[in-house]
Amino acid sequence: MMKWHRHTYLAGLLITISNIFIAEATVPNDTTYVVGVSAGYGYNETYAHYGLFTLDTRLPISSHFAGEVNTRAQTVNSYDFSFHLYPIFPLKSGKLFFDMHILYNLNARNRIHGLCGGLSFGYTMDYVELSVGYGIRLSAIFGMSKRTAENGLFEPHNLLYHVELYARPRSSIWNISACISNVTDYQQERMFTPVFFIKNYVMLRAHWKLKTEIACKPVGLSNLSPSFYGATGRIGIEYHF
Repeated sequence: MMKWHRHTYLAGLLITISNIFIAEATVPNDTTYVVGVSAGYGYNETYAHYGLFTLDTRLPISSHFAGEVNTRAQTVNSYDFSFHLYPIFPLKSGKLFFDMHILYNLNARNRIHGLCGGLSFGYTMDYVELSVGYGIRLSAIFGMSKRTAENGLFEPHNLLYHVELYARPRSSIWNISACISNVTDYQQERMFTPVFFIKNYVMLRAHWKLKTEIACKPVGLSNLSPSFYGATGRIGIEYHF
C-alpha cells in the first residue's frame, strides 16, 4: 500500500511540474525576438577537455526577413562571431529561405584567424529542413603584414549542405532532431568534413525554451575551429520576446 502511495505521489509531482513549466508554453514564430545563452563541454584529440559559452540573438526585420548575431567563446582561447541574414518566403506547406552569412574565427592559442562567407538556399516544413549552398574560406596566421601560401589558406569553392530530420512537427512544444551539416551558427567546414548533431528543445512556460545539443566531428583537418576529431555537448536557454 505504501509503495502504491509513493508512486501516486511521484506521478502527481511530475504532473505539477509539467503544469508549472510547460502547460502554457507556446511555439514562437519567425517574427519574435530571441536572446539565448548556453554552456557546454568539449573533448578532442588536439586540446583534450575544454568548455564553451555562447550568446545568440535573433532579430526579425520583417515578416520576410530575419537576422542573427552569434558569439562563442571557448576555454582553449578561441572565439567565434557570426552574422546571418534570412530572407523567408512562406508557402502553403513549409517555407523557402536563403541564408547569407559571414563567420569570423579567432584562434588566439594557435595565432590563426579565419573568415568565411556563404549563401545557401533551403526549404523547411514540419519534419525536415534542407539547404544547399556555396561558400568561401580564408584563414591566415595573424600578425603577418601580407598573406602568402606559407602563412595563409584561401578556398574559393566550397559546397554547403544541411539536412535535419525532426521526430515531431516543428509546431510541437518539444522535439528532437538528427542533423548532418557542414555549416553551423559558428563555423563553416569543408564539404567532406560534416558535423553530426542530435538536438532537442522543450518550450517552457510562456517565453522560455530549453535547448540541448550533442555534436560529433569525426574529421576536421584545417578547420577554422579548435574542435578537431572530437565531440561537444551543450545546454542553453532562450527567451522569446
